[in-house]
Amino acid sequence: MGSYYYKDGFARFFDGQYTGWTHTFSPRLADHLDRRRLPDRTVLDLCCGTGVTVSVLAAAGWRVTGVDGSAAMLDIARKKLAPDIDSGAVTLLEADARGFRLPRPVAACVSLDGALNHLESPAELTRCFTAVREALVEGGEFVFDLFTASHFRHWNNVTLTDGPDAVVVKRGVWDDEARTGMLRVSGALGSGPACVRVDQTLRSWEYGPEEVSRALAAAGLVSVDHDFEPEYLNCESGSCSRTSVPCRTLHRAVKPGAA
Repeated sequence: MGSYYYKDGFARFFDGQYTGWTHTFSPRLADHLDRRRLPDRTVLDLCCGTGVTVSVLAAAGWRVTGVDGSAAMLDIARKKLAPDIDSGAVTLLEADARGFRLPRPVAACVSLDGALNHLESPAELTRCFTAVREALVEGGEFVFDLFTASHFRHWNNVTLTDGPDAVVVKRGVWDDEARTGMLRVSGALGSGPACVRVDQTLRSWEYGPEEVSRALAAAGLVSVDHDFEPEYLNCESGSCSRTSVPCRTLHRAVKPGAA
């Protein structure tokens, strides 16, 4: 997935500016999982970032494993989640979404806020979904979202965050035909001796419903309907696409077998 979110400055900026939607959706996700009557209360948060969803699920009584490829993001999560880690309710692992392995299977897996858009091809999407299938018990649940092109088109603009604690410029390009693009995020966060550089280049790809369905099927997962409200399809955070139209799709799949 590239060396994304690996620098301390960008990880801190991300935590403060890019987690609005995740804060909004995570309680709804916890409610959904509660109503699924899964065989136990174990869940994997894949690409867990700074631990927003992990925290919500742990507070709801789930034993949570958070997996992310960024040590910098996990460092922030560990500080936030220290009491839950000490109690054994939360485990954090540094691993790639395309090939992670858990010591024991879980009843559910979630992956939020377009993290899987960083996968560079349908083949990589299938590799990730295959790892998810291996991590789930039979009948286990997988909920994830993917950004659509309407989210990424604002990358063609230059945007500025100019506040007392951060001066950061975002500039990039999105190609609708190729369905891929890049975003450069650069600036400074904090002040005085605590000031750190923010410097990160991101790449993302758009995947349509048919591509997602084929990747799920190839991985041995079954796509099923969900009942998440349309309001959760909009971007309502610091990373929003500045558009009123839906900017993401939500997906639900299960691993075949008796729950």
